[in-house]
Amino acid sequence: MIRAVYLFVLIALLAFAGVWLAENPGGVSVRWGGYVVETSMVFLAAAALIVALVLTVLFLIVRWVRQSPGKLGAVFFARRRSKGYEALSNGMVAIAAGDAEEARKAAVLTEKHLKGEPLALLMAAQAAELNNDDRAAQIYYDRMTARPDTEFLGLRGLIARAKADGDLTKALEHTRRADQLKPGTEWVQREMLELILEKGDFEDASVVVGKMMRNKKLAKSDALKHLKAVISFLLAEKAQKEGHLEAALRHANMAYQADSTFIPAGVFLLKHMAPGRGRDKILSTLWKEMPHPEVAAAAKSLVLAEDPKDWLARAKKFMQISNPDHRETKMALASAALAAREYGEAREYLNALDKDGATVGTYRLLAELEEVANADAVAARNWILKSTEADPDPAWVCGSCGSISSKWSARCPSCHSFDRFEWRQLNRHTEDPDLIEAEVVEEVQALPVEVK
Repeated sequence: MIRAVYLFVLIALLAFAGVWLAENPGGVSVRWGGYVVETSMVFLAAAALIVALVLTVLFLIVRWVRQSPGKLGAVFFARRRSKGYEALSNGMVAIAAGDAEEARKAAVLTEKHLKGEPLALLMAAQAAELNNDDRAAQIYYDRMTARPDTEFLGLRGLIARAKADGDLTKALEHTRRADQLKPGTEWVQREMLELILEKGDFEDASVVVGKMMRNKKLAKSDALKHLKAVISFLLAEKAQKEGHLEAALRHANMAYQADSTFIPAGVFLLKHMAPGRGRDKILSTLWKEMPHPEVAAAAKSLVLAEDPKDWLARAKKFMQISNPDHRETKMALASAALAAREYGEAREYLNALDKDGATVGTYRLLAELEEVANADAVAARNWILKSTEADPDPAWVCGSCGSISSKWSARCPSCHSFDRFEWRQLNRHTEDPDLIEAEVVEEVQALPVEVK
């Protein structure tokens, strides 16, 4: 509205000026050198206006010529980037769909239109990996690590490449470099820890776990505490083999403090600690939180050449106080009573298990009880046969491959996974029934047959 008013006023002024000049034409005389030019005021004004218009047009043309390359370049640059991002999107879709050829074509177009862009390098590397072109993928990741803005991303790709090639040393080198760039990054620390454990450097692994536990996000993780316990226990075993018992006890205590339910660490302390309240407290705590046959065996070994009756009394003292209703308590006390020839007491524990929580081991103890207490081979055979329908005893089971072991180890002998063994109750329907059956048949055949 205001611009319209300004335009109207301007036109009115020009019209007024034109009318005034027409009514007052006047004359103009110009002398220049030997020339004299005489004309009217109207003609001079018209000439001046035409000259002004010509100069204005020339000025606009010159300005357009000077600015047009940049504007044209911006137009072409925008079109090129648009094509590049379109190719990038198509390439990402192709990678997600597993279309190697389409991903390769998109990578070429993306590199053409977005040369040197971080996303273009990443997409080209991913497309190369999809096409199993390891050399090209390595080149693109190396180019990414040469730029500060993509170095961290490139290192992640190089770590994966080195692990795929089995070069743990190179992968660990890249991981340490990534940790220097972004200290405390969770995936970097986990990768570093995994590689260090694979190489068996438990001292270095302990340092990395310590750093991870100082991370507020990870400090309260039970899995990380358990991992610290495992690594500390492995250091304890190493120190013991080297003859450094004091250092071994220190590492074992650190393992126990990190995870009081980690059986190997507690058993190690029971076997090597000096007698006293500290050892007794560990024994009570272990049996309360994680009753286990190895804990019972370690407790029994604390007194050399102990009479079976004394062991029974000592076992009842800490087991029935700490965890009286657990099946391991009843199994351990039944075995101790059987060794002490307290057959009635042994039968009481085993009958309680027969009603609730009986396993193969329960019926084998009942068979042994029939043999030693009553010399009844037929009854013993019946208990052995009944065990064929019972669940197996608890054991160490690998969470990765399902391998079963009677003893804990840091690395599974079958699948070589680290810290995957867990102590748990087995189920006959999920374990190998043929193996259980074979063991039972061997025991039945070994029993004497009573002829009446």
